[in-house]
Amino acid sequence: MDYRTMFADVRRRPGSYGLGGTFREVSAFVNGCDAGNSWGLLIGFREWLALKLGCEANLTWPGLILKLANVDASLHPSGSNLSATEEERAVEVLFAELDEFLSARKGASDISRILEKYVRQNS
Repeated sequence: MDYRTMFADVRRRPGSYGLGGTFREVSAFVNGCDAGNSWGLLIGFREWLALKLGCEANLTWPGLILKLANVDASLHPSGSNLSATEEERAVEVLFAELDEFLSARKGASDISRILEKYVRQNS
């Protein structure tokens, strides 16, 4: 399955996938896709996000997305009760980062490069 295409479609038409378009719903949908792929779809995604933030990957990927979207994750630890502006920004950042990550990570060697870069940065 081409997840980049599917996620682009979810971004455009969340209602077609039974989603209201909130950050929590979209995150749960993406986690479901990862689970349906034996947790292999998003290998390296947390590290990818941590590299962008210049931090360690000690948060969940939704928490890292909130940080990238400049949403105070301490006020919204589960991505709930976001303002409309924060919701929109968080969802946009999530889909943009997913697309960039999946584009860069086409095979096992690409995953290894992402993880190796993360380890070098945090050693």
